[in-house]
Amino acid sequence: MTRSSLPGPPTGRRAFTLIELLVVISIIGVLVALLLPAVQSAREAARRGQCINNLKQIGLAVVQYETASKVLPLGATYQGPSDAGTGCGYGTNHGPRDFGALAFILTYLEQRNVYNAINFSLSAGGPSGMFGPVNAGLTNKTALGTAVSTYFCPSDQKNPPVNSSNGVSQTSYFFSGGTWNTIAYYAGPDCWQQDPGNGPFDDLTAYRVAQVSDGMSQTIFVGESSRFRNDPDSAFNQWSRFEYFGSAFGGNTTRPQGFAYEVPRINAPLKPDDGSLLPPGTTYPDTSDYKAWLNNLPVYKEFGQWGFRSQHPGGANFLFGDGSVRFVREAIDLKTYQALGTRNSREIVSADAY
Repeated sequence: MTRSSLPGPPTGRRAFTLIELLVVISIIGVLVALLLPAVQSAREAARRGQCINNLKQIGLAVVQYETASKVLPLGATYQGPSDAGTGCGYGTNHGPRDFGALAFILTYLEQRNVYNAINFSLSAGGPSGMFGPVNAGLTNKTALGTAVSTYFCPSDQKNPPVNSSNGVSQTSYFFSGGTWNTIAYYAGPDCWQQDPGNGPFDDLTAYRVAQVSDGMSQTIFVGESSRFRNDPDSAFNQWSRFEYFGSAFGGNTTRPQGFAYEVPRINAPLKPDDGSLLPPGTTYPDTSDYKAWLNNLPVYKEFGQWGFRSQHPGGANFLFGDGSVRFVREAIDLKTYQALGTRNSREIVSADAY
């Protein structure tokens, strides 16, 4: 036999068997299952970091406002003597102004053009957008419809498009009103003569830093108030309008804009308005006890539309008066949480309590 006639090595590759292929697929599946939570966790950590940065920017804006004005910003200009009629009606005058602190600090967030475009002598809008004979909704619509990136947490859900006569722009953050809801409960002899709240921000009242006697590091200024998951109503979570109003869908919930309160627990669910939304003694025209919801805490701690909430697992980010941002667990003791919400109640809260 000649050398050239000797058989050579095989020239083709041996194919995978079915069992080998299944083993490889199984290994890949296990690796994906192990890596996917890590990837999701890394993404959430990045989103949470951006949220913390947003709150720090809001904190810096509040500091600059206070430096320039010598007072903290108004929590809201809901309505004053020139706007209200008799009682809590609008009479022949105007409806409420509906501007809140998120609008007042815009100029310190590199949003001076937006701030200058707002006509604060009118209103942020209303059910029909009218302010007396003027269409304030149309006048302020462009400015108040501007998306401010600092006001949006990337873990939050985007509002669906809003067809409104008013400017509507989303926020994931609300200022703290404390534990007495002095806005929605007609807490005083008239809508524009309401008793003061106990939080650092209030309606028609701007507090000095010295009046936050519980300590700036022990007082919540701003917290997350993200949209509820799968919320059908696009009218809520606005920086552009301070107000409290009901759902456009009729069967949902009344809820505030611009303010949240440290009575409901963090991340409490959305509760339907079944006629028992307001505690006894707080519904108009009975203004006898606007603090009554604290006495009904087992029920009202679950009305999440009045409280702070986030889309971060386990709690929410909060800006404190000293400029620090801290993640507060949703399992925090409610007494401790309420103490962090008041400005002058003389509570002492240790750092390890939350």
